Amino acid sequence: MELDVTLPARWYNDPDIWQRERWPIFGCNWVHVAYDHQLRNTGDYVTENLAGWPIFIRRNDDGTLRAFYNLCPHRAGPLVFEGEGCTGNIVCKYHGWAFNADGKLLSARDFGADAPPNMDLTTIQVASWRGMVFVCLDPTTPPLLEWLGAFPDEVAQVPLENYRFHSKSVRHVACNWKTYGDNFLEGYHLPTTHPAMSRDADALNYKVVYKGDPKWNIHTMPPRDASTFSVFGYFWPTFAYDIFPGGFAVERWLPRGHTHSDLIFEYFFADDAEGVEDIVKFSEEVADEDARMCEHVQRNLDAGSYEYGVLSPKWEYPLATFHKMIREAVGPID
Repeated sequence: MELDVTLPARWYNDPDIWQRERWPIFGCNWVHVAYDHQLRNTGDYVTENLAGWPIFIRRNDDGTLRAFYNLCPHRAGPLVFEGEGCTGNIVCKYHGWAFNADGKLLSARDFGADAPPNMDLTTIQVASWRGMVFVCLDPTTPPLLEWLGAFPDEVAQVPLENYRFHSKSVRHVACNWKTYGDNFLEGYHLPTTHPAMSRDADALNYKVVYKGDPKWNIHTMPPRDASTFSVFGYFWPTFAYDIFPGGFAVERWLPRGHTHSDLIFEYFFADDAEGVEDIVKFSEEVADEDARMCEHVQRNLDAGSYEYGVLSPKWEYPLATFHKMIREAVGPID
């Protein structure tokens, strides 16, 4: 039997490959960056660093969302500072150029009565799906719902809108985004990396199922008694979710250059959900185990003594699909 091989170690630490990845993977695909509950009121905004591109999303007075690069066309000053906030007109923090809610330049301070031409903000595709806000930098990429394909049908029965935000955790993990993606996509590591999780559910019968679209898959693990974990899901390139009794978590890993990733967990539960704190505590323990392992793997990938490995046909076929998508997006590497 001929085994699939992994991506070469160089793909996990080479800054030139990272630059090759940025646009075809993170610029041309829809990426989850925020939630409707962060943008309830007119003028509310959220910033994000999307694979190195500074962006912000803002709620307009007609209820729509608009997204822009967080930079002024004058001299690249920030339009809003990082984080969340609320603003009326958009005014550059550096030199005070003012823009309306749709990004049109209103005034350029001390440039005279007429604003300089062709200095409006660059808009970005933005859309909300079931309370989650996604952006796409490429204006030619299809709309979000078309891009999601049949995936929404898989979670249609989960009452996401009935769950309230509970808490958020962020880990700054010293690993390439693909290292964590590899880790999420297989259950092979569960018995050894997550012994408590494997006692809670039947890790030896962990399944990953594709349904005709390589961008997404569904993970299942038979529960033992009242297990915390049973169903997971993944969507290309860095979005995942975990379904719990009475709630769910969104799990995403956003690259911070080629050497680090932010691992973000956000938890949502029904008002009458039971055992919430225990569920979150257990999930966070598993996340700690994953982060620690991925940092160890990344150090070994960086050491220069490993070139590539082989993939288990039984357990690691999702990595073969993941790596194929990366290779196709990036193109040949010398």
